Amino acid sequence: MKALIGTLLLAATTATPLSAAQADAGPAGNVVTLITGDRVMVAGKGYHVTPGDSREVTFTGQVRGGHLYVIPSDAKPLIAKGLLDRRLFDVTQLLQWGYGDATR
Repeated sequence: MKALIGTLLLAATTATPLSAAQADAGPAGNVVTLITGDRVMVAGKGYHVTPGDSREVTFTGQVRGGHLYVIPSDAKPLIAKGLLDRRLFDVTQLLQWGYGDATR
C-alpha cells in the first residue's frame, strides 16, 4: 500500500516536459544551466531541457514543495548515495537566487 501511495504522489508531482518549439516561445529569463551543463527552460508548469555538449542522458522533472527539480539520469545514483546535493538541481531555487542564465 505504501508503494502505491508513493507512486501516486510521484505521478501527481511530476512536471510536464515541453517541446523545443514550446520552450522557444517561453521567456528567456527562465533559463538556468545546471552544474552538469544541461540547460533548463521553465515556462508555466512545464520545462524543456537541452542537454550539455556530448551528453546522452534522460531527465526527470519533479515538483516538491512548490519547487521544480530537474535531475539528469547520471546524477540520480550520486544523489541517492549522498555524494551529490539534490539542491543543485532545484531549478526554482536557482532562478530565485539569481543563478539563471539571464543574470549571470
